[in-house]
Amino acid sequence: MAGGLRFPSFVLAPLVLAAVAWASACGTTSAVSPTPTPTPTPTPTPTPTPPVNTPPVIVALTSSSPRVEADQEVALTGFVQDAETPLDQLTYQWSATPAGGQFIGSGPQVKWHAPRQQTSPDVYSLKLTVIEKYVSGGQPAEYDVSKSVDVHYNDSAADIMKISMRFLTVLFPDFSVSPQAAVQDFSDSCSEKFAELSDVTNNRINFHILSGTYNNVSINLDPPKTSADISGQCTFVDIPTNPNNPMFGRRESVSGICTLTAVYESWKWYLCSSHFRGSATVPLNQLRFRVPGQIIAPSQ
Repeated sequence: MAGGLRFPSFVLAPLVLAAVAWASACGTTSAVSPTPTPTPTPTPTPTPTPPVNTPPVIVALTSSSPRVEADQEVALTGFVQDAETPLDQLTYQWSATPAGGQFIGSGPQVKWHAPRQQTSPDVYSLKLTVIEKYVSGGQPAEYDVSKSVDVHYNDSAADIMKISMRFLTVLFPDFSVSPQAAVQDFSDSCSEKFAELSDVTNNRINFHILSGTYNNVSINLDPPKTSADISGQCTFVDIPTNPNNPMFGRRESVSGICTLTAVYESWKWYLCSSHFRGSATVPLNQLRFRVPGQIIAPSQ
């Protein structure tokens, strides 16, 4: 066979058909796109919590003295702390209960000038209020905190005069007042109280006392104002009730100098002792039980 190899058509036809069928079945291969990686959702940044403002603290409130005399002063100091606000930007308010007196100065350290001619003895509560103004949630706000200190108030001269006059013009020279009630203003810590009680008891037995006066009274206080001497002219009017008394049934009066002592205890004044110095014209034996306290000879 010349011109190359030849195949009969009945052989080539099936081969051609098979090739076409294979190509159709396989088709053309195309490139596959990769699956995209999802972008992560960002975590939101949390809103910062504003710092919490804490109230100021009054650590202590002190007074320079636990007692004050009328028309005198005590120094007051408040010890204050605040975590956020400078102390000089806080507001300080002072008040007294009962209302009275005057605060001198401003801020955490002031003086309180005590009032005059008020009820005595008494206790004044001196209060410090500290106010802090701040902003919370965009709105104005404030804290206020308070602390108090008690101060004992005395008008010593007036207190001493009151109990001295009461004893010598009201209690002792009134026959209807019992001996126990007559010495109610004497301190139990003074032994002279019991001697005075005995004298008043004998006065009630032997005399019907009618009245008593006390004039030209002077009061001498020691510097710390814990004791005092009182002196003045006194006169007592009575009627002897003991038949053995030569003056029995007669209205009589006796005059002299009455001296008292007073002591300051438990924040108030008490009498401690009583003495009477008569004139040379009245025998001492005629003064016994007619006058309060220990009888002193005129020469002493």
